[in-house]
Amino acid sequence: MSENDERENEPVPQGQKWFDNIWLLFVLSLLISTLIYNVWGIIDLINVPPAPY
Repeated sequence: MSENDERENEPVPQGQKWFDNIWLLFVLSLLISTLIYNVWGIIDLINVPPAPY
């Protein structure tokens, strides 16, 4: 048996299955970017001084 055949018979790790799923990565990138920009916007709004009368 060659080394290449032995690699094909090994089970695929769970982390590799997740990173091979392009749709999972797409959804995660949307969620993370949305969360970061929303938190950043809320922090900016909190730091705005009140308008003078």
